[in-house]
Amino acid sequence: MRDGANSVQDGESMNVSGSSWQKKPSPSKLKSLIVIGVKIAVLVALVLLIANSATSYLAGSKRSGAEKKADRAVPVNVATAQLSEVPIEIRSIGNVTPYSVVNITPQVSGQLSKVHFTQGQLVRKGELLFEIDPRPYRASLDQAEGNVARDRAQIKAAQANLAKDEAQIGQLEANLNRDNAQLSYASRQKARYQELVQQGAVSHEQSDQMNTSETQALATLQADRMAIENAKAVVRSDAAQIETALGTLRANEGAAENARIQLSWTKIRSPIDGRTSSLNVYEGNVVTANSTAPIVTIAQVKPIYVTVTVPEQYLNDVRRAHQAGSLKLVALIGGSKTDSVNGAISFMENTVNTTTGTIMLRASFGNVDEHLYPGQFVDVVLRMPPAGSSVVVPSRAVQATQQGRSVYVVKNGKAELTPVKVGQTFAESSSIISGLSAGDVVVIDGQLQLTPGAKVRVQPTRADEPGS
Repeated sequence: MRDGANSVQDGESMNVSGSSWQKKPSPSKLKSLIVIGVKIAVLVALVLLIANSATSYLAGSKRSGAEKKADRAVPVNVATAQLSEVPIEIRSIGNVTPYSVVNITPQVSGQLSKVHFTQGQLVRKGELLFEIDPRPYRASLDQAEGNVARDRAQIKAAQANLAKDEAQIGQLEANLNRDNAQLSYASRQKARYQELVQQGAVSHEQSDQMNTSETQALATLQADRMAIENAKAVVRSDAAQIETALGTLRANEGAAENARIQLSWTKIRSPIDGRTSSLNVYEGNVVTANSTAPIVTIAQVKPIYVTVTVPEQYLNDVRRAHQAGSLKLVALIGGSKTDSVNGAISFMENTVNTTTGTIMLRASFGNVDEHLYPGQFVDVVLRMPPAGSSVVVPSRAVQATQQGRSVYVVKNGKAELTPVKVGQTFAESSSIISGLSAGDVVVIDGQLQLTPGAKVRVQPTRADEPGS
C-alpha cells in the first residue's frame, strides 16, 4: 500500500471528494504550457499590429481620395431660373360612359315575331328593331273605328230630326199668328154684334154666335201655343240626343286612337342613335308589356362622356378656366400622346367629395371615329392658363431627396442643395413656389456626382436647352 501511495505521489496526486477526482499537471508539463501561451500571445500581438497598420493605411488612402475628390471640380450643366408663366396641367384617370342609355321594354304584350338587327350593331334613331304580332291590336282598331262610324251616323240622324222639329216649330208659330188674327177678328165681331143687339138690329142668337166664334178662336190660339211648347221640348230632346251622341263619338274616337297607338307599339323603333347590347329575348318568345327586364339596351356613343375627378385644390382654377372658356381637356387613348381626342367640360358636380377630397367633372367627346368605348379607362389631361407668373426651372433640375424636393444651386463655384416647393409642371419646365428666386443658377445635369458644397465646373449649354 505504501508503494502504491508513493507511485501516486511521483506521478500524479489524486484528490478524491465524494465521487469526483481531479488530475494536477506535473511541473514539466506546466512549463511547456506556459511557453506555448507566450508564443500565442506574441503571435496575436503581431497580427493586431499588422491589422492596425493596414487600417491606418486604408483610412489615410480614403482621406486622401476624398480630399482629392473634394478638390476636383465636377462638370455640370446649369440653367438660370426665370420668371415666367407655366400653364396649369392636371393629369388624372377618366372613365368612359355612354352619353345616354335606353332600356328597350315592350309597351304591349304578344309574340315577338321579328328582330331586325344583330347584337352589338349600331342603329339609327327611328330604325325598326322589333315586331310584335299585330293581329289582335289590328282587330281592336277595326272594332273601335266601326264604333266611331256608327256614332257619326247616329249624330247625323239626330241632327236631321232636330232640323225637322225646328221646322215644325216654325209651322206652329205660323198657325199661332193666323189663329191670333182670327181671334182678333172674332173679338171685334163680338163687340159689333153686342152694339147691334142693344140697338135691336140683330137677334141675340146672332150675337151668341159671335161670342162662340171668339171663344173657339181663343181655344185654338191656346192649342197653338201648347203645340209650340211641345215642339220646342222635342227640339231640346233632339239637341240632348245629339250631345249624347257626340260624347259617345268622342269616347269611341279615343278608344280608336288608343287602339291605333297599341297597334303602333307592335313595331319597336330605336329612340336614339347608339350601339345595341346582347338580346335578352329572342324571336318567337312572348313578351310582356312594361316588364322590368329590357329586351335590349342601346348605349349612345356619339357623342360620349368621360368622367374624371380632380383634387379640390384645383377647384378655383378649373372654375375660372371653365367660365372663361379656356379649359382644354384631352383624353389619351391607351396612354399614347399621339392617339388622343379633345373634349369639353359639360358638367361639374355641385359638391366636393369629402371622402376623397376631389370633385367630379364630366366631359363630352364627339367620338366620331369611336376611339372611346364605354367602360374604358383613359388618361385625361386638363390644361388651363396660368393664374400668374412664377419662378420656372427645367424639370431635370428638381431632385427627390429624403427631405423632399431639392435643387442644386451654384453659388461661388460650389453646389448648394436647396429645398424647394414645386408647383405646376408643364412640358419640361416646373414652377417653383418657394426656395428659389429668378436669376438663381441651378444644376440640370451631373447631380449624381455632386455632394453639398462640392466644387463645380459649368459646361457649355445648348441653345435649345430650357432655361439657357
